[in-house]
Amino acid sequence: MTEQKRQLAMVINLDKCIGCQACTTTCATHHLNRPGCESLYYIWCETKPGPGWPKGWMEMGERAADPVADRGGTWTFNWEEVYRSPAGSTYLRPIAKETGKQVEWGPAWDEDQGAGQWPNGYFFYMPRLCNHCSNPPCVKSCEDHCSGVGIPTAMSKREEDGVVTINPQFCDECGLCAASCRYKIPIRNGAASTYELCDFCSVRVERGYAPVCAKSCPARAMYFGYLDDEAGYVHKLVKEYRVALPLRPDFGSGANVYYVPPFVRPRRLESGNQPSAEADIPIETLRAYFGPEVDGALATLREHRQRAERGEGSDLMDTLIIYRWADAFTPFEVEAPQSPTA
Repeated sequence: MTEQKRQLAMVINLDKCIGCQACTTTCATHHLNRPGCESLYYIWCETKPGPGWPKGWMEMGERAADPVADRGGTWTFNWEEVYRSPAGSTYLRPIAKETGKQVEWGPAWDEDQGAGQWPNGYFFYMPRLCNHCSNPPCVKSCEDHCSGVGIPTAMSKREEDGVVTINPQFCDECGLCAASCRYKIPIRNGAASTYELCDFCSVRVERGYAPVCAKSCPARAMYFGYLDDEAGYVHKLVKEYRVALPLRPDFGSGANVYYVPPFVRPRRLESGNQPSAEADIPIETLRAYFGPEVDGALATLREHRQRAERGEGSDLMDTLIIYRWADAFTPFEVEAPQSPTA
C-alpha cells in the first residue's frame, strides 16, 4: 500500500441518530439499484447493544460472514400462501431464496430491542459502513492473494484521500477481504462476480460534494471532511476536542469513521425514581465499543453541556448542534447537480 497524502473521515453523533435508516435507503437508491444488490448494503443502522448485522460481527474474528446464517440471505415472501389463505389465517413471512426456509436473521432484525430493566432500559442506534482504515487488512490480504496468483490487485487505498476501493475488473471473489475485515464490511455481489463496499461516494467527492448518506441525514448527525482540515468539524471533533472515537480501536486497523458516544444520564432508582451515581448506559458497554478513551470523551461532553446550560456558551456544543447544515461537510458542498452518476 502507498502512504496516502490525506485522509477523509466521517463522524456520526450517536446522540442525534434516530434510527430512521435514511442513510441506508438513500445509499441504496443511489448505488444499489443494479442486479445482484438485493441483499447488499453499503451502510446500515444497527440497534445497540444488539448483535448487529451480520449477526455477531464483533466476535467473528478472521472469517467471512455466512450469507444466509449471518446475513439472512436474499429475501422473498410467502405471497401465494397469504393470497390463497382465509383472512387472518396466516401472515407475510420473509423467505430466504437460497434455502427456501423462513428467514431467522437479517438487517435491523433486532431494531429497537435494548437492554437493562425498568426504569433504566436503554438502547442507541449505530450506523455502520466501511471505515476506510488507515491500515486496512482487507487491502493487505487482497494484495497478498493477487500477487500470489499473478493478477492485478483489486483493492486499493487511494493516495489522495485514503478511500478504500474495489476494482470489480480484477476481483476474483476469493473472499479474503471479507474474512480479514474485523468489521465484516465487504459483501459479495454474485451477479457482478465481485465484492463491494462503501467508497465514501467517491464520484461525488471528486466533484466536491458530500456523500449521499451524510447529506441526507434528517437529524444532522453526520459530518464529513478531511482529518487534517483544521477549519472542518471533523477535525474539531476528532483531533481538537477528542469526543469522536473509532469503533473497536482494539482491532488495530485505524478506522476513519468516528462516533460521538451517546450522552449518558444518571440511572433512576425504582423507589422514588431518584437518580443514582451510576449511568443509564453501563460504561462497560460503551468501553466495549469505543475503548477506554470513551471515559474522557464523556467527561468532555458533560463539561461542555453544563457550560451551555449555564449560559456560558460552548463551541463544542455549537459544533454538535450544527446550526448551518453545510458546515458539517467542509470543504464539500451539500447538493450535487442532477445527473445519473451523482
